[in-house]
Amino acid sequence: MTLRPDRRLVLRTAALGGLGLMLAGCESLQDIPSMFERRQAPLPGDRRPVFPEGVPGIDRSVQQPANSPGAVPAEPPPAQPPARGR
Repeated sequence: MTLRPDRRLVLRTAALGGLGLMLAGCESLQDIPSMFERRQAPLPGDRRPVFPEGVPGIDRSVQQPANSPGAVPAEPPPAQPPARGR
């Protein structure tokens, strides 16, 4: 009986080996992040706030939940009396 290696294992090993060889050919690993950066000049003009007086429709005097702006927090349910044991 002969054992056949799993095809996925062979492909993973080959991919990792190829990646290792590619990285070994680099002069330094510090140059790798600079390959992925796209530096663009900022657009000309002055920067101004979009809503200088605050966001319309949001009342800042009422505390808002962090995940739903504009929603009024619900009141907690009334407390129920404890159940009596038998």
